[in-house]
Amino acid sequence: MRQMTVREANQNFSQVIAAAERGETIVITKNGTPVARIAPQAADRTSDPEWRETFARLKKSLKAKRARGYRVGAITEDEKYGNDA
Repeated sequence: MRQMTVREANQNFSQVIAAAERGETIVITKNGTPVARIAPQAADRTSDPEWRETFARLKKSLKAKRARGYRVGAITEDEKYGNDA
C-alpha cells in the first residue's frame, strides 16, 4: 500500500488511477494524517464482502420498516366500494 499527499495525488491523478487499475491501493494523506483510500473496484460488486454486508443490512432495514406508499397491482371491486356494495 502506497501513501501520497493530497498535493501529489492531485498533480498525478491519472497515475493514481492507473495504479488502482493495476490493483494497487493508495492512501491519501493530509498533514501526515490519512484522509482517503483509493482502491481497485471489483468488476462485480456482489463479490465484494463489504458491499454484500452493506446490502444485507439495507435489506434487513427495509424489511423492518412499516409498509407505506403506493400499492402495485389491481384493485378489486370490494376494495373500491367495500364489501356491502
